[in-house]
Amino acid sequence: MSRTLGQLVEAEQIVPWLADNVAHINKASGKGAKETSKLVKLAVSCNTCQATKTCCWSLVVARLYEGLLVAATLRASARDTPELREQLRIRAEAMEASSPYDWRTPCLFLDGKERCTVYDVRPTSCGALYVYTPPELCTTRDREIKAYVAANELAAATELEEAFRQRLSLRQKVGRRYLGVLPRMVLVSLEAWDRDDFRDYLRQLPWPSDADIARWSPA
Repeated sequence: MSRTLGQLVEAEQIVPWLADNVAHINKASGKGAKETSKLVKLAVSCNTCQATKTCCWSLVVARLYEGLLVAATLRASARDTPELREQLRIRAEAMEASSPYDWRTPCLFLDGKERCTVYDVRPTSCGALYVYTPPELCTTRDREIKAYVAANELAAATELEEAFRQRLSLRQKVGRRYLGVLPRMVLVSLEAWDRDDFRDYLRQLPWPSDADIARWSPA
């Protein structure tokens, strides 16, 4: 009997496996940012930031497994509702049509106190983001922002993507990876959760091209 995506990830303990790996990658990012701060002789501004959380107003490209982790968190906290899915759809379409320089919208997963409600499973794009310049620049952008380049951590996240794909027996489409903007990845995961044909469902989706990914990524 075929298993749904939700049944598979539960039986194979894929969510805790992913969560442990993502937590390790994000922790390594914090450590790397701290070590780099000594080299550049600048403190990590994020550690004492009291400014508006405009770092959470950014266009975020995420991997499918990162969307799955957020989706699992939403389901576990009874937040997977038709209304939320519609918000995800609207936000995804708007984000996909934008650029990283034009998108300035608070993340759907921020609460009223600007706290991330999926912090423990936040994507590497969020977990590896550390800056050394004043926090206010993240809002005004009137000077160059000096940020930590998490090359090793991003490489580890890509390796995890490959391992995840293999564990789910997801064939790789030629010229496509299971990537997209964060709201889309969460929505896709929620929509695939109860499907036993989730592999076919995922494969037939119009995944973004390398050109799309490049367009969504800051130069």
